[in-house]
Amino acid sequence: MKPLLFLLCTLLTTLHAQTEALMKDAVTQRITSGIAALNERYWSPTLCIWFDRPGDDVRAHYEGRLNPPWWCSANAVEALLDAMKVTGSREYQAAVESLYAVHRDHKNKAPRIIAELQRRKQWSDADAERAKRPAKPVIVDGTEYYTEFRNEYLDDSGWWALVWLKMADRTHEEKYLTTAKAIHAHMAKNWRPEKGGGVMWCEDADKQVPNAITNQLFGILSARLFQRTKEPAYLDWAERTLAWIRAKSLYDGNAIVDGPGHRGDYWNTNQGTYIGLLVALYQATARAEFLAEAATFADGLLARAGITKPGGVLVEKLGTQGDASLFKGILVRYLAQLRDVLNASHSHPETAQLLDQTIRASVASMLQHSLAADGTYSAAWHEGASENARGFNAQVSAITALIGVLPDAQP
Repeated sequence: MKPLLFLLCTLLTTLHAQTEALMKDAVTQRITSGIAALNERYWSPTLCIWFDRPGDDVRAHYEGRLNPPWWCSANAVEALLDAMKVTGSREYQAAVESLYAVHRDHKNKAPRIIAELQRRKQWSDADAERAKRPAKPVIVDGTEYYTEFRNEYLDDSGWWALVWLKMADRTHEEKYLTTAKAIHAHMAKNWRPEKGGGVMWCEDADKQVPNAITNQLFGILSARLFQRTKEPAYLDWAERTLAWIRAKSLYDGNAIVDGPGHRGDYWNTNQGTYIGLLVALYQATARAEFLAEAATFADGLLARAGITKPGGVLVEKLGTQGDASLFKGILVRYLAQLRDVLNASHSHPETAQLLDQTIRASVASMLQHSLAADGTYSAAWHEGASENARGFNAQVSAITALIGVLPDAQP
């Protein structure tokens, strides 16, 4: 019987491996086709970034009527980097490099826009006169906005910092690490003890309040920079950020709320980045309590926060309008990261299994109920959804979720 049992176990292992290989091939094809649909509709070759409506309407951008979806584009770049990592491809490398080169300094855009408008015969004498009077740079506290991917919104800047830190890991080119460090300094100087601590959401006078997403991105960035540089100040910032989140009770026992004093506004992006902060601290310090806390948080989140349908399909309980149509994909990114780290550390296997089941159930439902014949995805993934809007954010969210099915997409 033992040889027969051994043969049966070997056969089952082989079948499982073959099934997983077929699954990976199918998911990889969906990732590739999803990115193709994204770029066909929204990519601007002129600006080397996406618009959030179809067509390369450079004229509208020049006139200030259309801008790239800035922080959402950072998540699209991260999806491209993760897609290349899980598939072993270099297909999107040149596009990411071009985006960085053009947008590292906003002054790089004008020559490209002018040349394209002239080529299209959309350039007038009045435009030429206007071009002779370039806008003065916006400088706040010594920081020139729209250089090194910094602007007045500190959460926007944080998303870009995580992207360029990943690009630094991928290419080992110092310029990307320099940008990530510059953004960290920009965020750190906006930690305001006189306003209750934490990094402010925005530098505008009427928006200087701290919130969950800005601080969790700052914490992740700090921990990852410490992991790569071993500079103690970065670890201090990461631990200080987590202490601030706890002191302000952003985790209310069910999930992370949006800001100090809030109740019940459980946006999925805040849940994902809180997990990301705990995982980043574990990776930076090897302290098991951070990983244990992340696992406990994830278990409670999926059980009590009301962000899943029966069967484990993720939903955005506060709606999927605008930016929120990207939030579920971001949550999947960090659920997948936690799953992979738990598996690698051989700890909390039940949580790792729950995370994997949630990701797979969500993606399976998305493929069944959200994917259209033209390769686009709607914002909601569950059966019978009333919100079926499609657009740039929903497409990036779906691509990010697909990547999460495959292991080791994150650092």
